[in-house]
Amino acid sequence: MATNDIMEGAIMLVLSRKVGESVLISESIRVTVVQSTNHGRIRLGIEAPPEVRVLREELTKSCSNSTPSKNGKAEALPTSA
Repeated sequence: MATNDIMEGAIMLVLSRKVGESVLISESIRVTVVQSTNHGRIRLGIEAPPEVRVLREELTKSCSNSTPSKNGKAEALPTSA
């Protein structure tokens, strides 16, 4: 199933979040703003069960059968990040 097929008919919720604030998706996925830069970028931390595949969207377009990282595991950030 293509990414565009998944999003068809979806409604976008737009939120403002500060560093340290989170968004919960269902009961098992948490997206937290972990860092904001001076260049208009943010870093997000995503906590999800191991069976949930989390990929950057551009990876689904360019190489749909590749692994998400070198070792298949998410990299943990220090809590001070």
